[in-house]
Amino acid sequence: MNNPILEVNFNSREPQTREISRRTGFAYGGCTRDMTNCARKGCLINCDRTFTQGTGCQMSVSTLISFSVKDSVVIMHGPVGCGSNSHLIDFSVRTYGTARGVKMSGARWFSTNLTESEVIGGGEEKLKRTILDAERQFRPTAIFILMTCTPAIIGDDIDEVVNRLQPEVAATLVPLHCPGFKAKVFSGAYDVVYHGILQKFSFEPKPYVDYLPFNKDDRDYELKVKQYEYEKAHTVNLYNAWSIGPQDEAEIRRLLEAIGLNVQIFVEFKEPDEWRKITEAALNVSFCHVHDLYFIEFLKQKFGMPYLTPNIPIGSSATRNFIMEIAEFFGLEKEAEKILSREEEKLKAALAPIRKRVKGKRVLISGGYLRIGTTGLLANEIGMDVAAFRHFNFDSFGNKLFDEIADTIGDIPNSISNQPSELVNQVKKLKPDIAISHPGVGVWVNKLGIPSITLFAQRFAFFGYRGAYDLARRIDRTLLNTNYSKNLSRNTALPYKESWYEKSPYHYIIDKQIVPV
Repeated sequence: MNNPILEVNFNSREPQTREISRRTGFAYGGCTRDMTNCARKGCLINCDRTFTQGTGCQMSVSTLISFSVKDSVVIMHGPVGCGSNSHLIDFSVRTYGTARGVKMSGARWFSTNLTESEVIGGGEEKLKRTILDAERQFRPTAIFILMTCTPAIIGDDIDEVVNRLQPEVAATLVPLHCPGFKAKVFSGAYDVVYHGILQKFSFEPKPYVDYLPFNKDDRDYELKVKQYEYEKAHTVNLYNAWSIGPQDEAEIRRLLEAIGLNVQIFVEFKEPDEWRKITEAALNVSFCHVHDLYFIEFLKQKFGMPYLTPNIPIGSSATRNFIMEIAEFFGLEKEAEKILSREEEKLKAALAPIRKRVKGKRVLISGGYLRIGTTGLLANEIGMDVAAFRHFNFDSFGNKLFDEIADTIGDIPNSISNQPSELVNQVKKLKPDIAISHPGVGVWVNKLGIPSITLFAQRFAFFGYRGAYDLARRIDRTLLNTNYSKNLSRNTALPYKESWYEKSPYHYIIDKQIVPV
């Protein structure tokens, strides 16, 4: 079932923030059913904080898709410090491109390195020189130009620079408006990058470039046309994300090909020319609609391509629902049922010894709401108790999943927070046995003496039946030896006073419509 997108204009210079386009909330404390009710009513966007320790940056998130495009170069228009995290991405681009059979050049990036002089006089000329330098050095297919906070504040017009320079360079120039201060919901960065992509690239194959048109004088003309139409009618596009690894893609491809479908995966780890094959499919399916709903909605409006947004296929039930929704679209329910039933029996047997050891253990799960929701269902499936969910943000597009969670797991604590201070307060009070958290977050939990494993990582498997077993096994192995987190807790200190732990973790969250007396 497709979800509506709110207030989208694909022809605008830049997309609306998620706070506007999806009514996404970034602050909340309560329980599951109250949270989904607030999302339905639109009142989540009324919540804010009177104090913020730190927040995510949509510019840094925009680099993930940009770096993963084969033969691309990224220019960060701003101070050099805005690229400080990019060195870490180089390894992932090379390694996990290779794992997909794609030779990547690594993270190639420039900074315009704005100084006080450019802040006063403007940085457009420096941006122009940087673009020409990137073209000369690498001859890339695409150059992504990321607008950071400083040039956005002083009013640099990167679109005008792109329009003036495009005739002089062979690479496609893609301006991305992603200053960190503009949005508190950093996942809007995905819309920013897709907005740039959909404005600058083609998604239809070109005759005599991408394929040779069938010759009507060929005696096999009708047969070839029917074969082409059959293959297209049985092809599904899947859309990956930085958090989705090659093992995850391979597992879902395996299941879909087993029921007779052709599978294409976009847009990361592909060259822009390969994106022309996107319209050579009957259906678009999102692995994570938080990531790419904006783009597949565009493909529906522009090319009439239908799409599905099932939940992320983590765990037995979510995997079944993911595959069955696709199978139903193609009329392959019987084939899918046969494959899935066999896989579920194998998984059930494999999980049996793990279930005995982890049964009753309490887990807190933190990260993006689609991932943590299906991960919670898997935890419940192996007998664990879900102590709480902690979302980075939430909107009504997650209601269907969390209605299922409320019915299956219960009306448990749910917070919307990317604040470390709120996390450690919550963990102190809940005292879970283990946490499953977004990369970079687990260190806070480990310093409290609670073991933590990562919610996603390209080097591990999470999706499908193989992923469910691997994730359950990592949970089991982590709980068998918790000495690392205990030792870390004894030898480190968190930067919060005891008085903070006496307060509610939601102490600084307010409803902006309620005026305090």
